[in-house]
Amino acid sequence: MGRLRHRIAELEAVASTSAADDALRASEVRYRRLFEAARDGILMLDAVSGEVTAVNPFLADVLGYAEADILGKKLWELGPFQGIKKGKIAFKELQRQEYIRYDDLPLETSSGRSIAVEFVSNTYLSGHERVIQCNISDITERKRAEMATQATDVRYRTLFEYAPDGIVIADRQGHFVDANGSICRMLGYSRDALIRLSASDIVVPAEVEHIGPALLSIVSASDYRREWQFQRKDRSVFSADVIATVMPDGNLLALIRDVTSRNQADEAIRISEERIRFALHSAHVGIWDMDYTSGVLRWSDVMETQYDLSPGTFGGTFEAFIERVHPEDRASVLDIVGNAMKTRADFSMLNRTTWSDGTVRWLSGAGRVVLDAGGHPLRAIGISQDVTERRALEAQFQQAQKMEAVGRLAGGVAHDFNNLLTVILGFCDLLLADGSPDDPRRPDIAEIHKAGMRAADLTRQLLAFSRKQIIEPTLLDLNAVLTDMRPMLGRLIKEDVKVLFHVAPRLAGITADRGQVEQVVVNLAVNAQDAMPQGGTLTIETANIDLDEHYTAMHFDVTPGPFVVLTVTDSGTGMTPDVREHLFEPFFTTKEVGKGTGLGLATIHGIVARSGGSVSVYTEVGLGTSFKVYFPQAAAEAVAARPTAPALVQGGTERVLVVEDAEGLRDLTKRLLERQGYTVVVAANAEDARRRFEEAPCDVLLTDVVMPGSSGPELSRQLVKLSPGLKVIYMSGYTDEAIVQHGVLKPGIVFLHKPFSAVALGQKIREALDR
Repeated sequence: MGRLRHRIAELEAVASTSAADDALRASEVRYRRLFEAARDGILMLDAVSGEVTAVNPFLADVLGYAEADILGKKLWELGPFQGIKKGKIAFKELQRQEYIRYDDLPLETSSGRSIAVEFVSNTYLSGHERVIQCNISDITERKRAEMATQATDVRYRTLFEYAPDGIVIADRQGHFVDANGSICRMLGYSRDALIRLSASDIVVPAEVEHIGPALLSIVSASDYRREWQFQRKDRSVFSADVIATVMPDGNLLALIRDVTSRNQADEAIRISEERIRFALHSAHVGIWDMDYTSGVLRWSDVMETQYDLSPGTFGGTFEAFIERVHPEDRASVLDIVGNAMKTRADFSMLNRTTWSDGTVRWLSGAGRVVLDAGGHPLRAIGISQDVTERRALEAQFQQAQKMEAVGRLAGGVAHDFNNLLTVILGFCDLLLADGSPDDPRRPDIAEIHKAGMRAADLTRQLLAFSRKQIIEPTLLDLNAVLTDMRPMLGRLIKEDVKVLFHVAPRLAGITADRGQVEQVVVNLAVNAQDAMPQGGTLTIETANIDLDEHYTAMHFDVTPGPFVVLTVTDSGTGMTPDVREHLFEPFFTTKEVGKGTGLGLATIHGIVARSGGSVSVYTEVGLGTSFKVYFPQAAAEAVAARPTAPALVQGGTERVLVVEDAEGLRDLTKRLLERQGYTVVVAANAEDARRRFEEAPCDVLLTDVVMPGSSGPELSRQLVKLSPGLKVIYMSGYTDEAIVQHGVLKPGIVFLHKPFSAVALGQKIREALDR
């Protein structure tokens, strides 16, 4: 039994030893597998000799050596470790301390490539032997990444510190963590002072309430941009753009750019653009822009209006533009634009367009070709302006200049002609007065007198047209003038023409020469009658009217204000545009030779213009013509000035000095006055007149206004000084600024129109003497 227990104990001991051996073998297998599969290098050294007893495949592969080249060699004999200084000393230190570590150990592989490793050695007991295990990790990439990170950090810090824009880092509550120099200078704080503040401390009070929502927006969206009003340390305010985002560490990064100068520049640009827009809009200037590549053409609203389009309805192409151009102008526009694209030169053009209501408008355009860097057309830009009214005014101005030139000629002719007519008519009067009623020559003399009177009427029209006729304006009621003229117009107008009057009640007064107003009415009525050879209706109307700036913009010689309008309308043949263009030119007539002088409408133009008014004509072929004559309203209520009956001629015995350079007229005047009982002294010029007056003073001076040497007014001033009671009468065939102002006699002037009759001469002499 005892032997049996002993045997069992032996068997149990053997079983226990066998189990321990199996466990050891399993542990060695696991260690070997880990040793060979490790992704770090492992060297096993004999702790006494330093010889390599084992190397794992990973280290051998990294170093570029075969395992056989490493085993059995001392550590400091291996190629990669030969360059390590104090290798044996370090080994001795390892033997003593049983631990050594190198965080950054440079090695060189068999191919000469340098690598950095982390080298950790531990000494421990393996069975009955002491061994050293060296764990070697390749940290080359990690070191490179660390160096790159360090470089990035340096670059970041450099950018952070030297960025021209302000940069702050804050936590999610808005408290500053860091700040660069730019934001410190921008706000006037030191860095230490600024990082003790928060976002709410550097904005204006009105912005503080927006800080919280802004921080939430940055955190939630990780992207934020807004313009803020900041407040410096000195309480001055500036505007800045803020761009903010969330950093990887959870803090907030904000870039702050002062935009005060930019905002000022933007405001200056905005004001400048607003001025330009206002100027262009006020001047009714349209703008266009055409892309050369795509052919897209853009128009401003003003330009669409110019071409009778509603805003936003233009087609947007060059072809759509050409469709809006008048057909007769399309070829020239295409040539101008095409040539500009070829030559790259600036261009201008003038073209018409027809509106939907048939109105033809004139448009003036100018453009410039914009080139790219290579000198190729990129786009074309330009402006457009409606010049319809300007062209009309230019035409009026040119017509006025032409009329003025003809008027000067007509006035000069009328002056000399009036002297001759005075002589002709005067001697006719003498012959008729002195001759026998049975004289066979009396009818011939009467015909001469009749022709002379017609010639006098002609000169009066010439003077009225040329505005050289002396006028005596009074306050008139145009309705009363027309009432007085009705019997005369009834005799003047043919029976097959029906005359209608439509006068406005409470018509304002006008200031004009009654005789000239009557001449206007007669000329218009006769002109209307001649336009209705088969009969028709002649309508004469009056009305009060206010002319606005739209009308006066089309008539350069008229100002806005209240006017009295006289309208004379016929139902006749109307006028063609060509006839309408020459209507007011002197001597222009559509009547047969001998049937008209061509001065009727020209005279009207001169009379009305002299009164401060204007004439407009509306006509259509086959429908008739309407003349509208605008007289400025007088300041006071109108009172009709009715003509007075001529006074009887009374002679006298006073002494009259007649000064006239035309000999025939001088002799005639002497004879006419002597027949009325006056003593007459004559002189050919001022010098002769002064001499005769000094020899024997006279009661009346009758002098021509314009003479060689001294003028009539100058002579009268000299003689009045010698005889203060001297009466003065001026005679002339046209105006002279010495005795008139703007064609109106100066106050106190007694004037005798040439040609004059014996009766008119006697009346003026008595008028002067009896004052």
